[in-house]
Amino acid sequence: MAKELLDNKTFEELFELHFTKLMGFVYNYVRDEEVAKDIVHDAFLTLWTNRKCLNPVYPVKSYLFTLAQNCALNYLRHLRVVVGNEQVVSELLEAANEDLNDYENRLARLEEKLALLSDKQREVLVKCVVEGKKYKEVAEELNITLNTVKTHITRALKFLREELQDDLVMLFILYR
Repeated sequence: MAKELLDNKTFEELFELHFTKLMGFVYNYVRDEEVAKDIVHDAFLTLWTNRKCLNPVYPVKSYLFTLAQNCALNYLRHLRVVVGNEQVVSELLEAANEDLNDYENRLARLEEKLALLSDKQREVLVKCVVEGKKYKEVAEELNITLNTVKTHITRALKFLREELQDDLVMLFILYR
């Protein structure tokens, strides 16, 4: 039978003879007509591509049905992986969204508490913590003593520690 498949006309007859039966067979697996058509077309394409390697003892109809069944099962396995991945991605997005909401809430709370600091305390805190400047640099820049910088930082951090408790860590994470 393999020599017969080398000929286009025989292949077309084979296609006409078995396409509908293969469609029904594959549809029982995948439950989607378009997917079943694609799988059956793939089975025929594989048959055509491998026509020179076919064993003439093995019936072509059996070969086609086995090919179609394997393609359908591979499709279902792939679908299971896709659905599993979609679920994982969905869970990760949900967790990321919760983290983002939590982050935004902490940020708003931090900004609210920073606004309650005196202007000088906030300015010194931002220059030291956010901009990463040394106390001495800030003292020179603002024309204040080193001890005044330390006092502003101490008072600002004490206030924030009392107001924010665990959220104080956000101050350092936010501006780094």
